[in-house]
Amino acid sequence: MSTTIFVPPHVDVSSIQPCLQDVHATFVDMDTETFDAKAKLKELRCFIVLEKDHFVVYQEQHPEGVKCDYGSRNYVMVHMAYQDIKYKYAPAPRLKEQDGIWACEEPPVLYFAFRPNADALRANNATEYNTIAEFYDKVEDEDFERFAEIAKTKDSCVLHFFVVCRENDYFAVDTDNPSVSYKFSASIKYRVINNLARKTARIQDFIEEDKQLYKRKAPTKRDADFQLRDNKGVAMSEGESFYLEIYNHERDEMLLDEDNNEEFEDGMEPDYVFVFEDKHLNSQPMLCGSVGYGSIFSFKVVDGITYLTCDGRFVGVGPNERYPRLGTTADIPPKERRIQIHYAEDGNIMLSKWNGDVYVYCEWIKASYGSIELGNNEYQIRWGKPMKLVIKRI
Repeated sequence: MSTTIFVPPHVDVSSIQPCLQDVHATFVDMDTETFDAKAKLKELRCFIVLEKDHFVVYQEQHPEGVKCDYGSRNYVMVHMAYQDIKYKYAPAPRLKEQDGIWACEEPPVLYFAFRPNADALRANNATEYNTIAEFYDKVEDEDFERFAEIAKTKDSCVLHFFVVCRENDYFAVDTDNPSVSYKFSASIKYRVINNLARKTARIQDFIEEDKQLYKRKAPTKRDADFQLRDNKGVAMSEGESFYLEIYNHERDEMLLDEDNNEEFEDGMEPDYVFVFEDKHLNSQPMLCGSVGYGSIFSFKVVDGITYLTCDGRFVGVGPNERYPRLGTTADIPPKERRIQIHYAEDGNIMLSKWNGDVYVYCEWIKASYGSIELGNNEYQIRWGKPMKLVIKRI
């Protein structure tokens, strides 16, 4: 949705700090002699009027206008069309009033955005709510050293780093030492940028983390002599029945009595893998996490490959390529939908797509329901918790 911004004659637009939402705005020259804010509200519902040292937001809730700080203009423009900008439950960082001017609680992050096609210019990106911006139009103008000099002239934003965005690539750049930069994708930008802005992480931390990323990936090489075993190392017999308990480290810690090293009852039920089938939708049965109740599994070995089974059906990757989940099929899954079983250091098992390097995760949607899916984005690989399964013999 385009925001209308009225520019009175005494305001030089070129002197106003740009923001990312400017690409979705319409700037209109304003006649101060005839301008009627209340009449405009009936036509536009909300709009902005620029002033030299602040801007004024007009909404149906605030026909008198609300004065705001220019450093918060991007945040205001994102929210003003559908929300009272003074609303106390607005997404953080919320606006606060000081000396009659409303501004975000936290300083904005400075972006250098490639105007033709920067991902950061998409509307309603939560990561970019609290930002100010400078734009560049040619790839050859992308110069971190020059950008750092511009960043040092800003006094109302996060000072220790800035962000460069061109197409789907993001860079966090050290303002004082622009040779130190970290390239990352849109899928992890929220965590990277917010942690840097709040100084809970440094650029170097993410660089070092990348070097260790291989440890979080599943080995793609298959064990030719694979044999299914429980977490005590005892081999399972083909056709033997068992539950798959979803390992919960926090629960195990709570169940361990430190005084006598014995387990005690605390009312916490284990989490299990359960096969859910919605017969009304006639869809493929899907695996999910369930508290206190699990389906009965077994396994078959066909041509030297171990397949988990449930009710005589084979466990494999579902057909949804965008949001791949685990389900069951009547036939042996083809290679592209086959799963591979791995052993964790503690002897429990972990799953991945066949020859894939990303583990399966359980995302708990509710306290009693978890969606079991193939980790398919960078965020899950870096910071998610791969699902570990404990084989519980029946």
